Amino acid sequence: MPRSPAPIRSGRDEPLGFVIASVGHAAASAFVAALAETGLHPRHFAVLRELRAGEARSQQQLAHALGIPASRVVGLLDDLVGRGYVARRESPADRRVKLVTLLDTGREVLDQLIVLAGRSEARVTAGLSEADKSELRRLLGIVYDNVAIEEDGVRARVW
Repeated sequence: MPRSPAPIRSGRDEPLGFVIASVGHAAASAFVAALAETGLHPRHFAVLRELRAGEARSQQQLAHALGIPASRVVGLLDDLVGRGYVARRESPADRRVKLVTLLDTGREVLDQLIVLAGRSEARVTAGLSEADKSELRRLLGIVYDNVAIEEDGVRARVW
């Protein structure tokens, strides 16, 4: 019989980094579970969200914006192209550069993923008022800005 994980103590002696990491892991797991019915991962969501403005982005730009290796972006894009959600083409200025755009089907899927993400968010923030949620976003934004750049100057991975 699997054991349930130990609860996070809310005492002042618990290192805040551990609490944030534990909550982040649990929230990420809830997000993965929310998207599971689509067969997509939050990394797919991150790519689609990054393309939603409508302008073509290079694979390198996507990798940099998401803080993940270009090789991983290629794999994600291969999957999204195969599903008909994004298109990839050569740049007219440089044939070595691949430009990626979000297709209408990808925008529809992104809209569906946003609904699913909202359900996940409702689970994660149950019991919080709108003011609490706003304050939590503000505080997490500060924490993220404090740690978003790693020591080597590379942006921390978004997902």
